[in-house]
Amino acid sequence: MPSIDFAQYVVERLKQCGIRYVFGVPGDYNLELLDYVEKDKDLTWVGNANELNAAYASDGYARVKGGPAALITTFGVGELSALCGVAGSLAERLPILHIVGAPSRTLQGSHALVHHTINVPNSFATFSAMSRPISCSQALLSEIEPLTPTTWTDAFDKVFKDVLEQCRPGYVQIPTDAVHYKVSDEGLKKKLPLPSSAPPVDATATALPPDSHMETNAWRMSIERKPAPLQDVSDYVVGEIVQRFQKADRPIVLIDACAGRFGMAGEVGKLVENCKIRYFDMGKAMLDEQSPLYGGCYAGGNSLPAVREEVEKADFVLYVGALRSDSNSGAFSIKIDPKVIVELHSFTTLVGYASYPTTDLRHILPRLTPALSNVALSKSTHGKSFRGQYKVEPPGKLKGEQIKHEWFWQRMGRWFKDNDVIITETGTSAFGLINVPLPSHSTYVAQVLWGSIGWAVGATLGCALAATEEKHHRRTILFEGDGSLQLTLQEIGTMMRRGLKPYIFVLNNDGYEIERQIHGWAAEYNNIQPYDHQLLLPFFAGKKAKTPLESIAVHTPAELEALLNNKDFAQDDKIRLIEVYMPRGDAPVELINQGKLTAEASRR
Repeated sequence: MPSIDFAQYVVERLKQCGIRYVFGVPGDYNLELLDYVEKDKDLTWVGNANELNAAYASDGYARVKGGPAALITTFGVGELSALCGVAGSLAERLPILHIVGAPSRTLQGSHALVHHTINVPNSFATFSAMSRPISCSQALLSEIEPLTPTTWTDAFDKVFKDVLEQCRPGYVQIPTDAVHYKVSDEGLKKKLPLPSSAPPVDATATALPPDSHMETNAWRMSIERKPAPLQDVSDYVVGEIVQRFQKADRPIVLIDACAGRFGMAGEVGKLVENCKIRYFDMGKAMLDEQSPLYGGCYAGGNSLPAVREEVEKADFVLYVGALRSDSNSGAFSIKIDPKVIVELHSFTTLVGYASYPTTDLRHILPRLTPALSNVALSKSTHGKSFRGQYKVEPPGKLKGEQIKHEWFWQRMGRWFKDNDVIITETGTSAFGLINVPLPSHSTYVAQVLWGSIGWAVGATLGCALAATEEKHHRRTILFEGDGSLQLTLQEIGTMMRRGLKPYIFVLNNDGYEIERQIHGWAAEYNNIQPYDHQLLLPFFAGKKAKTPLESIAVHTPAELEALLNNKDFAQDDKIRLIEVYMPRGDAPVELINQGKLTAEASRR
């Protein structure tokens, strides 16, 4: 039986799943593993400033690539630094494979007091136990005796398969003495699934959220019974959905983040275009926002009035890939009649009040488009297109001497190009673009649920690297607050080291504006030490960086207008930091509304 080093098996699996860049920080327990990554001509070791940023970068890479990302850290101090970022990937359903280099099996077995341990009993198991609740699957090779040449490769493949099917992080701990251990390469002949591949029934059941309302006694009893054939269940569910659609006069499709995570946004696009159904989203740019069928972004009470009226009066709502949080639902102010909703999830299908947990959106959507096509011919669309509702200020109409959110975001919307990758930080940026129509093939990246400030800088590194792998040239554009920037700005240096040239718009409004809007309007804790942002790029460039750079400061609408009209500025031929001065206390109306809705929800 042919054999290879275990570390080489890992490298080959990463490449088979389309990974080209590997994120992380070197440490003495992972160095020999990194030798295999570095010597491979198809993989690039990115090398991050710290493990938290590496986790954020892998998150961004997975979002734009639409596939898995790999994160490698060292035991203890390294892996713990990454956990906030990994937890965010769990919350927002990103397939991140977290590989941890650990002390040898001999050292672990003898309970040696080695560096990076915490000097308590069972110290070697402590850190993997911390990762367990935020991992869909784990393999600790130090606890698995390699009885056959495939024992360890099967364990690794099991975790990676779970990561891909569930779009959640997984954890593999590799002791130093396992790196060169000879294993069978037979597993490499078996392809691992893509996130868009419909999993078997048992995998769908396994993927149920641990605390889900689905996990009732009745659910457990249904698993104990012999399940009905998946084909029969799927056909039945599709029939139920078609019957409801036939009776509807005002049908709509509502698409959310998990449709994109599981590779189904394109399938939803086919459905709405073939059937001419109005669609709305609870995120951004998952489908074409320039289409006349697109009605806008629905966020409960934080929606545009026309959007809210049409969605909440619909008599059939196909809700695909729900990731409902307080941020994208107007603090849970959604008012859609549950009886008219069909929800397609990654682990179940809900039709009204009935649930079908052996099906998921990957089983149902490909069947649903042809089934609805004939029925849809008799349906007519309602309401204006989102572009028709959107009011654009004339280019020459500049208000005052201060750059305010009301004008800023709509002006940026006119500057965006097709294929742009647009990243917004948690805070004013994430809310500013909600009601701005984006170009047809743009990608919008935001952390709606986890909301970790500083995430967007690290994520931009991953997004920009993923964009380099695509056939069409894509600009990468980051909007970052001056407060959030201070948490992770070191990764700008990594961008320059890797020759990336994103636009970094730093919104300088003198501190944590989103926090002020929530509470503490004049509180000292919402203030920050002001940085001289014009010095950042030269500082990170040092004396050896070859990436061209440009730092710009704009104080007035006229200055920003002139910059955005500059044809040279539109070419992303250098890394640019654009410092946008905005008045303290100003915020997008969507953020102000969200604050009010959140306060109301807290009083209920």
